[in-house]
Amino acid sequence: MRIERVDNKEVRSRIMSIDPQKRRELGINKSTLWYQQKKIKEGKEIKVYSKTIVKIE
Repeated sequence: MRIERVDNKEVRSRIMSIDPQKRRELGINKSTLWYQQKKIKEGKEIKVYSKTIVKIE
């Protein structure tokens, strides 16, 4: 089984623009968003699973 991951500028900007209230509305786990935002700030590659991508789009 192969899992495709998306890590582009559009996805990164959407993740960084999510605030705590919006996170709750979207149904994204607090730690998931926190770790993704932390990795983006550090300039590292993030792994965004399809389940999360569906929620942010």
